[in-house]
Amino acid sequence: MSKRVIIYQDGLLSYSETFIKKQALALTQWQPVLVGHKYIRSGLPLESLQAQLLFPEGASTLRRLLYQIYRWQNKADPIGLKTLKQLNAQLVHAHFGTSAVDIWPYVKQIGLPMLVTLHGFDISIKKEWWESGKRGRRKKAYPKRLLQLAQEPNVHFLAVSTAIKKRAVEFGIPEDKITISYIGVDTESFQPGNVPLTQRRNRILYIGRLVEKKGATYLLKAFAKVKAQVSDAELVIVGKGPLEPQLVRQIEELTIKDVRFTGALSSEEVKTEIDNAKIFCLPSITAENGDAEGLPISILEAQASGIFVVTSSSGGVGDNLIHDKTCFMFKEKDSEELASLLIRLLENSEPYLPVLRTQEKFIKEKFQLVDCAVKLEQVYDKYGKP
Repeated sequence: MSKRVIIYQDGLLSYSETFIKKQALALTQWQPVLVGHKYIRSGLPLESLQAQLLFPEGASTLRRLLYQIYRWQNKADPIGLKTLKQLNAQLVHAHFGTSAVDIWPYVKQIGLPMLVTLHGFDISIKKEWWESGKRGRRKKAYPKRLLQLAQEPNVHFLAVSTAIKKRAVEFGIPEDKITISYIGVDTESFQPGNVPLTQRRNRILYIGRLVEKKGATYLLKAFAKVKAQVSDAELVIVGKGPLEPQLVRQIEELTIKDVRFTGALSSEEVKTEIDNAKIFCLPSITAENGDAEGLPISILEAQASGIFVVTSSSGGVGDNLIHDKTCFMFKEKDSEELASLLIRLLENSEPYLPVLRTQEKFIKEKFQLVDCAVKLEQVYDKYGKP
């Protein structure tokens, strides 16, 4: 692989960003190099990929302060510039608009083209929310900087779903500068388990960060109703986040039994949980600040693994989410409708088994990681420096 792509994300890499690592490992024609601003404590193991920081971890306090000053001023630090130049890459691929605006001063100075994958919060959150400083002073200018970035001839955007492309256009990014690019799912690792669905426990599985837009509170409301009718129903919540204490209190208030929190899990551990569940449920909502789903990889993994998917996610509608064909959908925040769906699938799964075959076929035809990586490399070829 003679062509090299710098894959940039501000922090390298949280467990919720496994998709970045898997996409990089799926490349065959381009050599990926992960570059970031910092390593995430207790983050993903990166031994299988070349990875480094813009700025060396062991630098003196004074030099680190100078680096931070450059960063606050939205300028390229000389050491970071030298780091990127020495990688001799033909292209930079930044994940998330927030990381893209941070790395662009460096990329522009060394004259490389850049692709920016938009995932969700980076394009869904309302401009006024950013501008109010709720994400910190540095991010107040994010909407303005992203739109300035969209005017650069050497920058092109990738949207992870049709919904994200639509939001990007509404944000002000020209439609002709956006290509839909699915990340896909590793169907070698995620495929139907050995135990038939009808022989599994009545277990519902949630996988996602415990934040507002994931809607876990509505799942708990629904599960209280499910438990009243399906006594052996269980709920497993995979993930961690700031809302966990609130969700624990909600469980106590609703006096719900058989709910288990696992915290963040590796891909292998996630697969084990999927293979022991009957239903995957992601009750996503549009958060108060506008934050909404892009195309959750967790849904793709559940679809590829042959379990029922129940969701209110707006991201992926028309892409991998087709009601009664590849999943079961309900209105955002409608716990009554969600409970009814869950009860129906738990009490009598047989009539709905054809959906599992349809969704698996759909994933293999459209969302296999290796196929999506081939298409991504074609985009790299189009926009990368010769």
